[in-house]
Amino acid sequence: MERFGRRDFLRGAAALAAAGGAGPVLASGPDVPVSEERAFAVPGLHPAHDGLKVVQISDVHVGPHTPPERIRAAVEAANAFEPDLVALTGDYLSKERAGVGLLRELLGGLSAPSVAVLGNHDHWVDPGGATESLEGLGYAVLRNQHTTLTVRGEPFTVVGIDDGYTRQADPERALKGAPGGSRLVLAHWPTTARQLAKLGQKGLCLSGHTHGGQISLPILSPLAYLVAGEPYRRGLYRLDGVQLYVNRGVGSSFWDLRVNSPPEVTLATLTAA
Repeated sequence: MERFGRRDFLRGAAALAAAGGAGPVLASGPDVPVSEERAFAVPGLHPAHDGLKVVQISDVHVGPHTPPERIRAAVEAANAFEPDLVALTGDYLSKERAGVGLLRELLGGLSAPSVAVLGNHDHWVDPGGATESLEGLGYAVLRNQHTTLTVRGEPFTVVGIDDGYTRQADPERALKGAPGGSRLVLAHWPTTARQLAKLGQKGLCLSGHTHGGQISLPILSPLAYLVAGEPYRRGLYRLDGVQLYVNRGVGSSFWDLRVNSPPEVTLATLTAA
């Protein structure tokens, strides 16, 4: 049975507005993701990590509504940045278990160490299969865990919080025992950043989930997302000491149509605060 919830409401409201709108910017088909570049001042960053390059890919949604060419283009764009690290922030699957095989076929080839968290669609479809495919590609999957890598000769910690939309998130467990210093948090559901702020955390959290609104129209889209309890739609937000960046993602699970919200691969450059 299909799930009907906040995201269905958002899609319906945006679609109705698009039908009566005046000339929105459309993007559809096997288009190449936009390469975004952002800089973030991160508290506690080790001097060796000043200028560290982290590429974020989110919401690839392998399946009938995301052209495979776009996913491969996202991998190529990520590698072109020559990053130190790749962050994968969930929703690799769409609705079909066949996506587990597609995921392994299409998302391979990232040239830098890659760390992933799961999203709501992964939990709805096959979280074990998604994890197995990602790990088979050599990517670490964190489910309320953290890992410390040696990057540029110094320890760098990635905290991976499981999906909050499906109530799998446990930030306290993920953070338990995590060292200070250079640190990055990954969490598919942007609202998880509220829990991080309540825990007194500081630093950068990368998220996805919203597709940047996917069908993004002035006034209506922000209002619809607020009504649906999704206040963090795209771009940068600050929640006390937490910087939250919400990526627009690469694909779609519903239809291959974007309005004023092109697919995105992001280069996040970390600088010492």
